[in-house]
Amino acid sequence: MSQTLLEEPQSAHVRRHRASRIVIVGALLVSLVLSAVTRDWARSARESATTGTSPIKTGSQTRISSMNSFTLALLLGGLRGPLVMMLWTSSETQKSEKNLEDFDTKVELIRLLQPEFDTVLIFQVWNKAYNISVQMSSLFNKYTTILDAIDYGQNALRAKPDNINILVAVADVYFNKLGNASEKQYYRAQVRRETMPHATQQKLAKTDPAWRRLEVDPLLDADGNLLPELIRPRRTRPPELGADEPFNDGSEMQYLKPFAPFKYGVSPIAIAYNYYMQAQTLQRTTHARHAQLSDQVVDSRPSITLKFWAEEEQELGRRAEQKGFNVTLPATAERLDLEMPTAGVPLTQKPLDSSKIAEAIYNYERSAQIAVAARAEYARHLKLNPTNLFTYQSHIDGLSATEHYGLADAAYLRAMSTTGPEHDKWVQTALKEYNETIDRYQRIMMKFYTDEPLMAQVLPNVTREQIDSIPSNILAQATMRIQTAISRGQTQDSHMDDRNEYMTYITRCAQRMQSLGVK
Repeated sequence: MSQTLLEEPQSAHVRRHRASRIVIVGALLVSLVLSAVTRDWARSARESATTGTSPIKTGSQTRISSMNSFTLALLLGGLRGPLVMMLWTSSETQKSEKNLEDFDTKVELIRLLQPEFDTVLIFQVWNKAYNISVQMSSLFNKYTTILDAIDYGQNALRAKPDNINILVAVADVYFNKLGNASEKQYYRAQVRRETMPHATQQKLAKTDPAWRRLEVDPLLDADGNLLPELIRPRRTRPPELGADEPFNDGSEMQYLKPFAPFKYGVSPIAIAYNYYMQAQTLQRTTHARHAQLSDQVVDSRPSITLKFWAEEEQELGRRAEQKGFNVTLPATAERLDLEMPTAGVPLTQKPLDSSKIAEAIYNYERSAQIAVAARAEYARHLKLNPTNLFTYQSHIDGLSATEHYGLADAAYLRAMSTTGPEHDKWVQTALKEYNETIDRYQRIMMKFYTDEPLMAQVLPNVTREQIDSIPSNILAQATMRIQTAISRGQTQDSHMDDRNEYMTYITRCAQRMQSLGVK
């Protein structure tokens, strides 16, 4: 009997302990559900406020890779930190061993588990675009891996809208990897072609777990205009903000609108400019700060990118012109190699492919248009950062030459295909613009790429700051004397490569002017 009395209190104690545990577990489950519901409600409210539309739910939201990071953190509890460490170690080991099976899944989970660390997102975009892409054996696989890096960044951007770090990371991939890598000719052509309307290569829907990006989504309609959904404002400009003041309106390709239509596709460098502008505007209007780059660097990116875009359009004009006259050069030929092959084509020569000549004219005039925009953007940057004037003055002067060069080449090709008064008009325009181009390049060489002793010989008592005020005929004579002295070995030239580049441009202009009747 005493044994029974002892067992009853113990049994009651166990039942009470079990009941309290059930209550605690139930409370935790209810809290978890309520937290997830509250989180989704808050996110929905934020998206509605940002875009003016309700978020659309798709089947892909049920996938673990699409699960929101807050829910994942709650589910994992104290295991979140160890899991992240394990994922980092495992993914980096796989990368070094070139074993990429489930690598993307691990990287995506790292993003979801560490969403508050922008440096993690920056690293992984760079990691995919550079470290992983170089492990691919074919150009196409390298290209799709780079696109996957961009997708990773844009997924992060959808989760964290208006994030300056992610905007710059995505822009960097478009600019540095697709626009200026050693394989840039392939990448640029692919992006331009795929941004135009085309039949998709994708065989699977994006909601399919096996889906993998193979191409850039089209950005243009049949007329070369940006698709309406890409330029539709999603935010209203605050009334206190002036019409000329920067403002991100929430549309994806806001900053490409002034350059439409894009008759031959959108350059990856142009897309980079669009994202750099969003980052710059964020910095200027909200005082957002990049985690790794200085304010001056972020602010200067749009102007530098426009400069590269203008030069790319000029290069494309050269390539199209050479195809029009049946001149064949390797696809890997660099910009300077493209200058002379068609320089001596006479005005009377008929092109083999007139459509390519029309394309070249478009590229040359587009190059001039972008050069003007780039100079204006440099002016905006220097207004806030005047100490950078010395660094970027040569860029600005070079863009002025690029503008006149583009207009000259376009006018020359137009003169070839016209007759009568219109032909005469284009001949005079070409002469004027080629002459202006030569003058600009001569001033650039004298200001930035001539040694002091040599400059003192040909222009005594003239400082570099006074070069722009020297009459053109005196500058031309001084340039000729310098080139003669260098060719005869009478003086050293520490700027030989730069001077050779600019002299190539000048020589091409001079040949074209001879064809136009200048002796």
